[in-house]
Formats: sequence, C-alpha cells, structure tokens
Amino acid sequence: MLSFSCFANTAPLKDTTYTIVQARRMAKKRITITRETIKGYQPGFDNCVFTNQYTAANRLKKYPYSVATKIMLVSYYGGGQPNKDIKIDSPFIAPIPSTHEQYKHYMGLVIKNKKLDYSTLIETKALNHKQVEELTNIIFNYEYAGMKNYTVTGFAACFEPRNSILFFDENGEIFDHLDICFHCNNYESASKKLSIGTACVQKFDMLARFFIKAGIRYGADNKVPLD
Repeated sequence: MLSFSCFANTAPLKDTTYTIVQARRMAKKRITITRETIKGYQPGFDNCVFTNQYTAANRLKKYPYSVATKIMLVSYYGGGQPNKDIKIDSPFIAPIPSTHEQYKHYMGLVIKNKKLDYSTLIETKALNHKQVEELTNIIFNYEYAGMKNYTVTGFAACFEPRNSILFFDENGEIFDHLDICFHCNNYESASKKLSIGTACVQKFDMLARFFIKAGIRYGADNKVPLD
C-alpha cells in the first residue's frame, strides 16, 4: 500500500489557482454514504478485479482521450512553491527549496489562458500511445469484486494533491485535467467529467505505480520526501 500527504485544481477553461483551504472545501462536498452501509456488503467486495470489458480502441473513444492530442503527468509541491530546477521527461528526487518554509500558501498547479505554467512543476512526463493504453486500462477495466451495481463511496476531507493528469488539445491548450491526492486516496475534476473509474481498494495504488513507472515519483512514491 502506497501512502502519502496531499492542492491545485483549476477549472478547464478558466485561469485559477486554488489554495489548500479551497481544495479541502471542495473535497468535503463530495463526502457521501459508503458501501459499507448497504445490506449484504462484505469487505472483499471492495477489492479490484480485472474485467477486460473495454478494448484499447473502446477506451480511447471515451472522453477526454478521444479529444486529447497530448496527455501529460505532472507533480508539484502541495500547493506548490515555484521550482526552478524542473526536469522534463526525466525522473529525479525533488529537492525542497531552502525558502520553502517561508511560504504559507503554495502555488500548486497553475494554468493561465489554458497554458501550463511549468515554473511551479517538479516533474513532467508526456505519455506515449502505449502508456495511454495502460492508463486507460487501469481506469476503465478494474471494478469492484462484488456489489458492482452499488458504486457509491465516501471521500476523506483531506485533499492536497501533488499530482495531475493534464489533457491538451490540438492547439497545445489544456482543456481538462484530473488532480490526484495519493495520500488520502482522493481526486478532483473541475469539469466533473473525469474520474479514476471505479474507486476499488487497489485503484489508487495502481495509479501511483503507473506514475512512478512513468518517472513521476514526487507525490506518488512514499520513498520521496514531501514538502
């Protein structure tokens, strides 16, 4: 089980930088009833099982993969102080700036005029076709082992993400993104169109391993110190 501590969420078509307080407020709104309260529930029902329901072609026809011309994984400080030593498409252990503790509010993920501000990022990785297929396989082909018709779940109030999946259009502009907090197993999509699929028990671990394998360790790998 990978575990961590977790904000940045911007509306797809707006210039916004959220604070940690705003992010937590958004996350709290998502708390709902849990599967455990449903009659007949058993703990093993929450485990992930592979369904092979969707082929790669089927998965790539779904939004936002059908629209994106580039998909990128990124990491940033939890609310993110700008980091000058960004490495593109290359994994590394993120150094914490000496002035980091002087900042009470961090910038996190910043998108201006639909353009990505790289100055706040730690790591980036543009996915190739094979990696996109692997990502969509995790999202769409893993479901609950039992009670599949009851997919309601609860979300923790914690939400300080350090990782995002960004979707770019043909003009190189970001039209949507999914922000993930691996510490508290939570995510947020400003468009409300994106998700990690069925949030079965191992889903966040599978996504964390995918990030790490792609070279994005900060926020996804508990061996890398956090801010």
